[in-house]
Amino acid sequence: MLIIVSIFVFIIAVIFRLLDNSAGLLISNGISVSPFYLAPEIVKSEMEKIKDESLKRKLRRTLLFQKLHKIFTVASIVTLVVGIVLEIYEPQLIYLF
Repeated sequence: MLIIVSIFVFIIAVIFRLLDNSAGLLISNGISVSPFYLAPEIVKSEMEKIKDESLKRKLRRTLLFQKLHKIFTVASIVTLVVGIVLEIYEPQLIYLF
């Protein structure tokens, strides 16, 4: 059953990845960035240069989304591995079908 849970946790991680729009925010405000997925260091360095407080709040929110994406991705991998190990020792998914 943990394998199914890991799928749902991964879906949550993907949702947070889709909510991260740091490159779009910077490009819409005239700041040129080359990669679409920006590293937190790049976002933080750009935040130091920006004077607009609402844009800084939005960029802080995208940094939070990036952290949550990483946390949920790691959690989904861990639950998948634990789920596979538990299925080897006590198969439950096979008996559902």
